[in-house]
Amino acid sequence: MRELKDKKIAVAMSGGVDSSVVAVLLQEQGYDIAGFTMIQFDDQEFGYSKDEGAQASANDAKKICDQLGIQHFIIDVREDFRRIVLKDFVEQYKEGKTPNPCTLCNPTIKWGAFFDEIKKHGYEYMATGHYVKLDNKEDRPHIFRANNSKDQTYMLWGLSQDQLAHTIFPLYDLDKDEVRKLASDNNLFVADKKDSQEICFIKGHYLDFVNKIVPPKAGNIKFLRSGEVIGKHHGLTAYTIGQRKGLQTSMNVTLYVHSMDIKKNILYVTDNREDLKVNSFTITDVNLYVDDIAELKNGNVQIRYNSRPVEIKDVCWEKDNLIVTPSQAIESVTPGQSAVFYSSQNELLAGGVILK
Repeated sequence: MRELKDKKIAVAMSGGVDSSVVAVLLQEQGYDIAGFTMIQFDDQEFGYSKDEGAQASANDAKKICDQLGIQHFIIDVREDFRRIVLKDFVEQYKEGKTPNPCTLCNPTIKWGAFFDEIKKHGYEYMATGHYVKLDNKEDRPHIFRANNSKDQTYMLWGLSQDQLAHTIFPLYDLDKDEVRKLASDNNLFVADKKDSQEICFIKGHYLDFVNKIVPPKAGNIKFLRSGEVIGKHHGLTAYTIGQRKGLQTSMNVTLYVHSMDIKKNILYVTDNREDLKVNSFTITDVNLYVDDIAELKNGNVQIRYNSRPVEIKDVCWEKDNLIVTPSQAIESVTPGQSAVFYSSQNELLAGGVILK
């Protein structure tokens, strides 16, 4: 890690084991640190008890800070979170898309509203518990996949170069087991704490949350090739491209969600996975870390957090959007999800939101 001993470093502490170990590591290395925790949603409103949710996480973070003898600050970003992340989350589901709220929250809230408030306390740099590698070279920050299965670069594609330049990722060369052992060796009570869930503000199934805001409206399920009505769906928000579970139809074969007609409230399905493949797709809200999109052609693209990267054949601009042609037809490209680009050396090159 670059030398920042003369800088005050804010540790973004969620109350979990990763950020707690970050604080321990930086303190052991002699850095001037303090813990900062953001409150992004109201626990009671989102169905959490006093022993769970945002406030409970803040309480755990404070206990760790007290143990380490460092200051702890709580920053309330609920208004910004509701205005930006929650609003977008709901609007995308209304449009039949499958959003990824973390990729929007990171640049606008965690490194946006939250970090902006941190700076007012005199802290120029923020350290987080993300599993990524950051190399600050002379030209710009370069971010790489971590060397373990916990790699989180996919969620960070929206960060600006300035945001990255003021960030520290101390866990880049550790795996989860090593982090938990460090927590245990330092007698941190969070050593065995479960990892946080994918969408922080949703307790339970995402549909329970979405259906309260976007009431489900039943409609027809149609077979793609014939247009025949073969069943009823329970509201389009319950489905995503490529899904095969939860489809109740008159056909006794495995079916997959192919597409949706939002205006007519129709769900189209197919029994042939080849129908799910596309030769190209479009992304919007593009964030580039390279000067020329030609550099993307030598790398690969990942269209979901857990999907395998696919080599790229071509990319080109269409106004402000990017048309991506993979080297082979790619299955279940889902509007609302992120398309993230990497080099052959696992460097994060760009990202954007899949439009179609």
